[in-house]
Amino acid sequence: MIWKGIWSFILGLFFLYFQILVMPALAIWSVIPNILIPWLIYIVWTRPRDLALVVVFLIGMMLDTVNPMTFGFYAFVFCLLALTINEFRKPFEVESVVAKMLTIAIINLLFSLIQLLVYGVTFSFASPLLAKSLFGFGYNVLLSIVVFWGLQLLSKVRLSISND
Repeated sequence: MIWKGIWSFILGLFFLYFQILVMPALAIWSVIPNILIPWLIYIVWTRPRDLALVVVFLIGMMLDTVNPMTFGFYAFVFCLLALTINEFRKPFEVESVVAKMLTIAIINLLFSLIQLLVYGVTFSFASPLLAKSLFGFGYNVLLSIVVFWGLQLLSKVRLSISND
């Protein structure tokens, strides 16, 4: 259990640094995709709830230190999304592809709506904000599908060493 927590945190740190250092280079129309959303879905889907909540909160707080204008936003939203994912996945089988795809779409929609609400209250609900939010939702869904299924594929890879 401790090792799963450590590995989950290290994987979260990798994705956090990737989000901070690489993802701004992939911005389209000044919309930076959030690679932490598929990581969040993967962690909650594969780890126990309490362990996932602790790791998600810590990574959210670390991301909040980079964006001090909305300090506490990512930690709160990531924990809220983790609880939503945990409740959403209960009626489904663990390996259900449909449930995973629905989770990706719903969590990205919730994240986009919460982000739109926070930025709309802060800066005003102008048409450029709405257009960028809609574009960001689509961009995040496409990226989330690729990253989540890449994580699923990598988690199934096993290394076997044999001496011939």
